[in-house]
Amino acid sequence: MKKSLLFLLVCIGLSFSQTLQAQTRTVTGKVITEEDGLGLPGAAVLIKGTTTGTTTDMEGKFSIDVPAGRNILVISFIGLRSQEVNIANQSSINVTMLADDTDLSEIIVTGTRVGARSRIDSPVPVDIIPVSKVIDALGQVDLNQILTYIAPSFQSSRQTISDGSDHVDPAQLRGLGTDQVLVLVNGKRRHQSALVNVNGTVNRGSVGTDLNAIPANSVEKIEILRDGAAAQYGSDAIAGVVNIILKKSVGLSGSFASGTHVTNYDKNFIVSGGENSSVSVTDGTMVSAGLNYGMKVGKEGFLNVTGEYVKRGFTNRTGTYAGQIFPAVGGVNVDNAELLARGLSRDDFDMRIGNSEVNGGGIMINFSLPLKNGMEIYSFGGYNNKKGNAAGFYRYPNSVPAAVRGNVFQVYPNGFLPKINTDITDLSNTIGLMGTLGEWRFDLSNTFGQNIFDFEITESVNYTQALQTANFQTEFDAGGLNFLQNTINFDAARKYDVLAGLNVAVGAEFRFEQFGVRAGEETSYRNFNPDAGVPAGSQVFGGFTPSTAGYFNRNNKAVYLDVEQEFTKSWNVAAAIRFEDYSDFGSTFNYKLASRYKIAEGFALRASTSTGFRAPSMQQIYYSRVNTLFVTVPGSGLIPIESGTFRNNSEPARILGIPTLKQETSRSYTIGTTLQPTENLEITVDAYQIDIDDRIVLTNNFNDGGNEIIRQQLAAANATTANFFTNAIDTRARGIESVITYNVNLNSTSSISFILAGTFINNTVKKDSDGKAIIKGSPILEQTGQLGNYFNREDQSRIEVANPRDKVSFMANYNVGKFTFMARAVRFGQVVFLDPTMGNDPGTWPVNTLTGNRETLDQTFSPKVVTDVTLSYKFTDHLRLNVGANNLFDVYQDMHNHSGNFSAGRFVYSRRVQQMGFNGRFIFARMSFNF
Repeated sequence: MKKSLLFLLVCIGLSFSQTLQAQTRTVTGKVITEEDGLGLPGAAVLIKGTTTGTTTDMEGKFSIDVPAGRNILVISFIGLRSQEVNIANQSSINVTMLADDTDLSEIIVTGTRVGARSRIDSPVPVDIIPVSKVIDALGQVDLNQILTYIAPSFQSSRQTISDGSDHVDPAQLRGLGTDQVLVLVNGKRRHQSALVNVNGTVNRGSVGTDLNAIPANSVEKIEILRDGAAAQYGSDAIAGVVNIILKKSVGLSGSFASGTHVTNYDKNFIVSGGENSSVSVTDGTMVSAGLNYGMKVGKEGFLNVTGEYVKRGFTNRTGTYAGQIFPAVGGVNVDNAELLARGLSRDDFDMRIGNSEVNGGGIMINFSLPLKNGMEIYSFGGYNNKKGNAAGFYRYPNSVPAAVRGNVFQVYPNGFLPKINTDITDLSNTIGLMGTLGEWRFDLSNTFGQNIFDFEITESVNYTQALQTANFQTEFDAGGLNFLQNTINFDAARKYDVLAGLNVAVGAEFRFEQFGVRAGEETSYRNFNPDAGVPAGSQVFGGFTPSTAGYFNRNNKAVYLDVEQEFTKSWNVAAAIRFEDYSDFGSTFNYKLASRYKIAEGFALRASTSTGFRAPSMQQIYYSRVNTLFVTVPGSGLIPIESGTFRNNSEPARILGIPTLKQETSRSYTIGTTLQPTENLEITVDAYQIDIDDRIVLTNNFNDGGNEIIRQQLAAANATTANFFTNAIDTRARGIESVITYNVNLNSTSSISFILAGTFINNTVKKDSDGKAIIKGSPILEQTGQLGNYFNREDQSRIEVANPRDKVSFMANYNVGKFTFMARAVRFGQVVFLDPTMGNDPGTWPVNTLTGNRETLDQTFSPKVVTDVTLSYKFTDHLRLNVGANNLFDVYQDMHNHSGNFSAGRFVYSRRVQQMGFNGRFIFARMSFNF
């Protein structure tokens, strides 16, 4: 009986298998372009009514199993017109793709391991930024600024008077940390910058990725996945993923651009009492040149090479200093007499508050070569070097320590403005092999990346050396930082004919990371006379000491499983799990579940939930040095202190009860809808919540608190205070994002397109029942009343209100004949500065000399709208001229409204919180060509 039953089950199984085979058929074909008739690699082939599909190989060929009853294939490629091909009674087809600039249904590769998926069909929100199409119409030349003005969820503002952060723009997604977004290039993990942001600016304590090291002219498009994706990609993908897709095009193209800021601002607001305070400025001249060349390699391979050079002058929006410049004589201020005698004015003592000066360039290569048996070898990577120059606080003659004035004034009779010069080198390379093994598609790759960040200090002095001689050193090699990352990755995926289609992907990854600190030369950090009581080390940026130098390593191993099931043509579910094990802090397990349901044609709902994590960066674990910080002291304004950043495992950290760093963990939820009521109109709306536990912050400054061991260690490091990286808080991010796109051809020679996009963010630190932030401080800190130094109200504001909580952009492009007109308006929402020294008693607030009243230093900066316009003329099919203006109406963020924040007139605009920077109008011209 059992044998008969087994035989019956086997027969039923074979019959079912034969029925499934009879219900599917294999269709093969080749996709070529009308322009050159060559095979088109990477074209998406989708079975209409499903999200099952594949992509063409390097020869433009494809093979796909089509279920019975499905007779339409949709062929798509970025920048080409999508085609629907009837395959009834056909087993082989040839498709010619035509150019089309109005295709909305672009194909994405981020957030999915299916061969191809339409953006509108994705169960998670993905923005596509067609960089290669829009770059000519933009005055911005780097990726950070391009994305800030196009993608509402992305925000990056250039920093000033913030040491190394002047040279690498911190960037955010959904208002979260710059290290809580993962950056990929061609789907492979990009390395981070060696720099950790330790000054008092946005993203303090975090480590980002230097997007500007990638030439914008090398980029075809950028996909921004606005959803947690740690289960798919690993650490850092809490806010989302930015995937930079490099060009594969054939031919020669390039551009030459130049522009400058032409603006007016209230430089003399304090010294003139607000009367006739405006000045006209032309500065920050930019010159850039980019060249891209692509060629066929063999029959279907390609080599695409991009070279780029950018020179940017510094901008300066300093206010005129109204404080004391020269030492008093007999207790009397002698500034006016000294200025007259020396033939100087207060303008000769200006700081430099604005963009740093940058001179750099790089090269990017993208290569692919098909081999036999469907295999393909590929490689991409680049080299970038940029040299930057930024300034610190002016050391006025009056602020030079009295003990060294005699010698210092022989070299710097009018004081000095020390400069921080950076030499930043970025290296990357990926090499891989992809193809098919049986029914499986595989991808084996090795990705290497390195960022080297060196500091040279000029126009400076080590005061302790100047005690001995007037022949002191003025230029210093202050050392540098180095971050290296190498990732070996293996992915394999296969499609099964289960229901409407099943895709299974598995993978493994091994990553090695190394962080290094190079000590500066001895005079950059040495205290030549510890008993003199004057600051040691090169002024503005003391060198890294041998005790903090060294190289530190770790590795991690990961495995993952990713499944996407099409239950019906209207409903799909995606799931992923990932396990990672780090050599320094342990393991983590994460999952993701996402789904999309099409309610009707052109109307769908989507949702996802996931867990995530971010490992403490190597920089946060091992960075250590002394920084000169200018902190607000009530009644005294900005005062310099020498603050030591000590490692989390140091003796001062142990004494203060600072716990060992561990990973941040997150839980994410997203729900949204996609609407396509007409062929040319697309609407997406998504809401999200991200809970992050054990978020890492850089504490504020602790003194020795009477502890002799800490006092000795601070003295040994030439520091008066100490700070640390620590898991201090839990946060919650909520928001709504929406994008509306409309394109239409008016006639054969004209078209118009509109994009309206907005993001609305509410990020908060989790609080107790009394509304106070929950701070995970040690009992020692609680007992000594130092929780305020651990995480204060300004730190809280950086997370909650120091970045715009809403940003809305509207862009219109009108093409008619040889002319194109682009207009864009971006509204940056309000930001708020919360001063750490302000209490609840107005009687303790400082007097605002602008009003004569006691007022808080806190300030709310109102929303601002920045308008950009570009006019383009196409001389021929190969030559185009663009002229335009960014910030056409010369809009600035609000000035400070309290005299205490002006810092004796110098800071007209806040450097602590920023919406869109404060450089004013920028006019430009760009000539572009292609052959």
